[in-house]
Amino acid sequence: MGPASPLGTQDLASVLPPAPAVRLSVAEVRLLLRALLPLPHLDLGAVLALLRYQRRHKLAAYWSHRKRRLLRLETFKPP
Repeated sequence: MGPASPLGTQDLASVLPPAPAVRLSVAEVRLLLRALLPLPHLDLGAVLALLRYQRRHKLAAYWSHRKRRLLRLETFKPP
């Protein structure tokens, strides 16, 4: 058994002062991350793979939304 806590049954978090909340916007967080993290080195193959991925997902989203829109228009009944 370990030594008895000087706080007894109190929780340590209830004794510590609250940490100040820092409210940052998304743009501020991005700026901080750019300063803290090293920028990745992108070679031509990585860039082409990223572009292929983005285009494939944008096309899938386009067709999904288009299919839903066409279905909604087919079932539309004017008043």
